[in-house]
Amino acid sequence: MAIKAANIKGALLEYIVRNLLRSCGFYNVMADNLFSFERNGLFFLNGKGAAHDADVIMNPPIQMPFTYPTQVIFECKAYGSGTSLTIVRNALGLRSDLNDFEIVTRDTLLKRQNYRRAPYAVDSRKRYLYQVGVASVNDFSKPAIEFSINNKIPLISLSWFLSQSTITDFNNITQPIVDGFNTADIKNLYDYLKDRNADFSARNYSSAHGIIRGDNIIGRILEDANESIRRSYVGLLETGDLIFLFSSSSVPDFQFNEFRGIPNLEAEIHWMSSSPNRWLLSVKPVHHWRDTPPIMEFEFFLPRRIFNHWKQFNLDKSRALDIKQEFFSKIFIFNKRERLDTPFFVINIDREWLESARHNLRSRPFMD
Repeated sequence: MAIKAANIKGALLEYIVRNLLRSCGFYNVMADNLFSFERNGLFFLNGKGAAHDADVIMNPPIQMPFTYPTQVIFECKAYGSGTSLTIVRNALGLRSDLNDFEIVTRDTLLKRQNYRRAPYAVDSRKRYLYQVGVASVNDFSKPAIEFSINNKIPLISLSWFLSQSTITDFNNITQPIVDGFNTADIKNLYDYLKDRNADFSARNYSSAHGIIRGDNIIGRILEDANESIRRSYVGLLETGDLIFLFSSSSVPDFQFNEFRGIPNLEAEIHWMSSSPNRWLLSVKPVHHWRDTPPIMEFEFFLPRRIFNHWKQFNLDKSRALDIKQEFFSKIFIFNKRERLDTPFFVINIDREWLESARHNLRSRPFMD
């Protein structure tokens, strides 16, 4: 049976999102074969109403105390246009259905009639708190972004960190292009992309490797995605917003994992007047000399909701300093699983630099 173009695009999106999370220290969830199970390469979770196919489901690198352990699910939507409010609203429904699922046995209900109770009127099982997000190839509509913010639904768009030419290639995967590949080869690629435990060196995926390494639209997409993931770190703000940090060089001159122990780092944050949604994070050790060059620099796009907030103030420079203090005073950087003893590093904003910038702005309000 021929593989549909929509299926290939969906599997590609899942593969990229899974690898992005894996690079940040997330790891696969194992099915317990009752509340969760795998069938035909798909992972299912039981909820109140039905068993749900979880496109991407992973454990985070760390868990918070005094709460159920968290598992993260991303619904992947490889549509050719912006992802709508309906899709994000469905993620909220899925989160409720999974987190509200509980079992009370028939025997327990009967015993309640006779004022007798079992030791515990719940099933004995390990429970999780599920966070459900949405991943998309293209951007999200404004209502979808507003809804996600109000309901704390994480969003990931490939357009935030892949080149526009790659996004165009992704959107241009059509049925004639898919049909142009050998049927067995494209099926092998699909199986590889969906396999949560896929080993690139495995012989049973040799046909998939041929496509991935070849000069074709799918190979180009994965080459750009893998290079972007290799050059990137994922940061988490205290507000819960994600930022994707990209090294300005193909091989970062400095890696967080080179530290011994927990690093003591602080940063200056600058924005570019020619492209105000692109910001620069310059990282230095604490108590550095003012003229000390940064040990590493990363570019990132300001999260959409923060940028929209700033635009309400006409990109005012003073308000930009407020944003740096309010949203970027502390950034948690996931370390790509290369330091298992330290799953993330913390970068604090350089407050001395920030106060100096405020003073200079007050003294010279019309100067850049």
